[in-house]
Amino acid sequence: MEVIQISASDTRALRFRVLWPHKANVEACIIDIDEAPHAIHLGSMVNGELVGTASLFEMSHREVPGRRQYRLRAMATAPEVRGIGAGKAIVQEAIRRLKADGYDTLWCDARAVALGFYENLGFEYGSDWYEIPQIGPHRRMFYRLSDQEEAEAE
Repeated sequence: MEVIQISASDTRALRFRVLWPHKANVEACIIDIDEAPHAIHLGSMVNGELVGTASLFEMSHREVPGRRQYRLRAMATAPEVRGIGAGKAIVQEAIRRLKADGYDTLWCDARAVALGFYENLGFEYGSDWYEIPQIGPHRRMFYRLSDQEEAEAE
């Protein structure tokens, strides 16, 4: 398995299939900032097939610690390959890249079914429960990429 940088359009089929089947079609699975200058789209490849995707956006949230933040969105893994580490590999690659670039925090809006996945990767809770219409209950979670007490003191 390898994790590679992919295009925003490469993410849409898995977004539709796994995350947003209520949308009209694959093309409706565009995020308005998919093509933003600092957007990063990562994919897990197994035997040449794209089996997992995630999108990363330079975006801060006031309730998340750290000055330099990135947001993880639209994390999707094909159901038939769950448990082989495709999603974990994507998040670990995102963490590696963002640490190398000096970011403080990676955060996400985690679905209820994914909380354990993020906990196992070292994410912390940053909110109580909230509902995203047509999708379900979520909690904000974050991963500390740096020693944030030191970063906030600078």
